[in-house]
Amino acid sequence: MSDWHDELEFALLPLEDLRADSDCMTFVISSALGEHGIFHQCRIGYAEDRLSRMITAPHCWIELEQGWCVDLRLRQWLGDEDNLPHGVFQPSSYPRVRYRGTVLVVPHLDVEDLRAMTNDAYSEVRLPWLAGQAAAA
Repeated sequence: MSDWHDELEFALLPLEDLRADSDCMTFVISSALGEHGIFHQCRIGYAEDRLSRMITAPHCWIELEQGWCVDLRLRQWLGDEDNLPHGVFQPSSYPRVRYRGTVLVVPHLDVEDLRAMTNDAYSEVRLPWLAGQAAAA
C-alpha cells in the first residue's frame, strides 16, 4: 500500500466503529473526500464471498483512482477475517471477494448532518493533507 493510501485509511479510523450501514458510511466518507477535492466514485451493488458463497446486497463502497477501494463495512456482513477486504485496499489483493455494482449518486449533506449521523466522529476525520498528495500517489 502506498503511503498516501495508508494515511487515508488512518484518517478514516474514527469512523470504523460507527454503527452504520454501508450506504451511510459511503455517504460520510464521500463527503470527507469531496470536501478535499479527492476524486472518487460511490458504488452500490453487491459483494460476494466466493468461498462461502455469501452475498451482501445491497452493499455500497467507494472506488478511488488506480483501482483502489474504500470499504469499512464488508466484514460486518461477511465475517471479520483477514482475507476479506477492509479499509483502503486494492480489490485484486482479495480474490476471495467479488464486487459488482453501479454508480451511486450521493446526496449533499451538510456538516451538521454528518456530525449527527456519526455521533460527532465526522469532526475527528482529518484529511487536509490528502488533496495535494492524491495526484502524486
